[in-house]
Amino acid sequence: MALVTFLKKLSLRTRLTVLFVLIFGTTTILFSGFLYYSLNDSLQQDFDNALYNYAVDVSRNIDIGPKNDLLFPPLKVDEGKIFPFPYGTALIQVRHITGKVLIRSGDFGNFKFPYQADTERIKKGEDSSYRTLDNIDDLPQAEAYSYRLITFPLDSVNAPSLFLQIAVPMSTFETQLDRLKLIISFGLPAVLLIAIISGLYFSSRALRPVQEIIEKANRIDASNLAERVPIPIANDQIRKLAETQNQMLDRIQKSFQSQERFVADASHQLLTPLTILRGEIEIQQKTLQKDPHFFDSALQEVDNLAKIVKDMLLLAQIDAGSDLPNFTELEVDEILIDVISRCQKIAVKKEIQIKFEILEKAERPRVHGDADLLSNLFFNIIENAIKYSPQKAEVDVQLIWEATETIIEITDQGPGIAFDQIETIFERFSRVNPSGKTKGFGLGLAIAKKIATLHNSEITIIQNETFKRSHGARFQIKMRNV
Repeated sequence: MALVTFLKKLSLRTRLTVLFVLIFGTTTILFSGFLYYSLNDSLQQDFDNALYNYAVDVSRNIDIGPKNDLLFPPLKVDEGKIFPFPYGTALIQVRHITGKVLIRSGDFGNFKFPYQADTERIKKGEDSSYRTLDNIDDLPQAEAYSYRLITFPLDSVNAPSLFLQIAVPMSTFETQLDRLKLIISFGLPAVLLIAIISGLYFSSRALRPVQEIIEKANRIDASNLAERVPIPIANDQIRKLAETQNQMLDRIQKSFQSQERFVADASHQLLTPLTILRGEIEIQQKTLQKDPHFFDSALQEVDNLAKIVKDMLLLAQIDAGSDLPNFTELEVDEILIDVISRCQKIAVKKEIQIKFEILEKAERPRVHGDADLLSNLFFNIIENAIKYSPQKAEVDVQLIWEATETIIEITDQGPGIAFDQIETIFERFSRVNPSGKTKGFGLGLAIAKKIATLHNSEITIIQNETFKRSHGARFQIKMRNV
């Protein structure tokens, strides 16, 4: 826990380096320990094998005389044999099963070989017994810090009565282990130092794209929201982080631009009715005889203001994606019937007839959408058709049921839409007739387009050779069936 708490206080670069060094260092230390003990066992085995061969050679040079006395001439060994200890440093003795030392070779001084446990192992069936002698203070001239002792049966393996004991210095063995210890002692810190430097270097390289992203993100503010953080070449998590960051910046920029447009558009559109309302109030203040139509005109301008604010708020909500939408499975014909009923009140003022027709090319489908938003979409298109159609004209609303999609076509008998206006007709405050003779604020089609996009639907203006501008405009909405 303390280590985790400590690591949390460090920077990511330092944390990665520490973890790298800990893992690499622990692995290296464990491997070094394994290597040391494995080599120790291997060298010990080789040493014991050489000592066994030496004991065999010595045993062959010991003769038993006619009176059962032991003859121990100078040792002769094969010239091709190499032993890991000097020949002249070996301590050799022959003991009886009772423990009595029969003969010795070498400067023993007061030093005595252990005997009982070794002979017991041989009696149980082992061909020889080994042990390391560390307490060699009684040796007059010790050649090493420790000696290796072998106890070897001389006369019979099954029931021996004589045992050969040879102790040789382990100086060569100790030198090899000391050399390995020295290599590990100097090599391990060097390896850990390399690990620290490598960890810092590679963690810095790995986190360099993150640092660039941080620096770039810190430079982005409201004045340069169009800038984006750099995308690394490598297809890794950092690249995904940068892409996610840019996607977030896209949303922030879109929301910010939407807010800016809302403020600018609202200021522009609200200024006109407010100016009219102010002018009429000033006239009434200067006029002794009050105009009876003043309040009607003022209320109309207030209604205009309320509609602008309502439409602008709806656009802002759709742009920001807040509290929208509440999608359910719907029948489009029910929504259209309700919308047409509402639009009849507007159409009757111009004696316009709204015709509704359903073409059933498939069974009654359902669509996935928000009823209030779709109602707003259809109302804006139909209201727009009524607005631009002349007196006593017709507005055709056609609902087409197909297997995979539902199509709504709304056709008016107005002036139509010029080809050069088709690309901009769905923009905010875009007007087919900018002269102002037709009432409206240019927000209806923008709202309709936003709602259609929100429903993954298409809203287009049909233009072909037989449907010219003088024949009015036809809006087509395609929605996918559930």
